[in-house]
Amino acid sequence: MAEVEADKNNDFDLEIVIKSFKQCRREDGTLTITSVKHDFDVTIVYNAFEKCVSESGLLLDEYISAFYELIRFFKLMGRMFAFVSNDLEEKIKILECHRQSEKGYHYETIQSMINYEMENDITSVKGQLPSGSRTLLRLHRALEFILMFMERLGRSSDCDKTSHIAADVYKVTLGKYHPWLVQKMASVVMYLLPSRQHLIETMCKQSYDQVLGLIDEAQEVGKPVYDITQNLYETHKILNLK
Repeated sequence: MAEVEADKNNDFDLEIVIKSFKQCRREDGTLTITSVKHDFDVTIVYNAFEKCVSESGLLLDEYISAFYELIRFFKLMGRMFAFVSNDLEEKIKILECHRQSEKGYHYETIQSMINYEMENDITSVKGQLPSGSRTLLRLHRALEFILMFMERLGRSSDCDKTSHIAADVYKVTLGKYHPWLVQKMASVVMYLLPSRQHLIETMCKQSYDQVLGLIDEAQEVGKPVYDITQNLYETHKILNLK
């Protein structure tokens, strides 16, 4: 994927980022990663992405269902990632508003949503209810990070530091779209992530061995969703919607 300039049109509120960073600091100066355990269910993500690919296109409702669970992934990475999870949740609610509107039938699939908004020249709309195309693009970028992180996690060893994996993946995915301050703060928190085994045993509902198989399967069914969406945005030349 071609390098793009970081989106500086305030996708993130830097005050929220700084507040999140302060909240995750303990009195001794160290940072908390997560206080919630066993809350991320990989099977929900797998099932939603498997159902997402249909004969009529990529079903937006299933895409949303997958992301509601993926938000837990970011929340469990610690308070510092609250700015990411909050932003994703906001984007999901925007898509739900489109689905529940009187024009909701145009938003049944990602393909029908983009076609409708292209035909009506509203893909770049921000305002009170931003366009579905612009909104989903932000989720699409986050999905690239998640799928690549899952793939690298599955290929790593038990004692490998997930901090190195997350930092490398972030740099070539989400980091391209974040302003400098967000990049630096994210790198600090990712540096503190534990080993693969500790991360999985802390975050996931399933057993460690089950998760190792499930993340590979979830990544495999999620990849077509990402690839089809990427191709749609490339074809319509809307990959850089501001």
